[in-house]
Amino acid sequence: MNKISPGERIKKRRKELNLTQREVAKLAQVSHVTISKWESDDNEPQGRNLFQLSQALQCSPTWILYGDEDKQPELPAVSEEDKITLDELEEQLLELFRALPSSEKERHVTELRGKVDDFNRLFYELLQARKTSKKK
Repeated sequence: MNKISPGERIKKRRKELNLTQREVAKLAQVSHVTISKWESDDNEPQGRNLFQLSQALQCSPTWILYGDEDKQPELPAVSEEDKITLDELEEQLLELFRALPSSEKERHVTELRGKVDDFNRLFYELLQARKTSKKK
């Protein structure tokens, strides 16, 4: 009998796949709070939620609940073309980001999304102005 709880298996598998609770929640179509409760063993996934979680974590529902060794998931193979090469600045940014607490990560991601939206809006406005000036 496997002594690891379902919550511990869920968390371990999520980390093996390099996913956040929010990412797993989105894939499983549940809230990130639900994932947190499952990982802390406050409750267990059941029915449709269990099935969707197993798909998100690329493992079997019985492995999640019972840790059946013969149903233990394998890490997905990554092809050479799917690997991403980071430059030095990207590696530094990722290293610093990973050192932040979750609340700070979320805040910075929100800020970056806002900046990207602002730049996209500005770029669009510049294109429109350029088109207008060419018509004259």
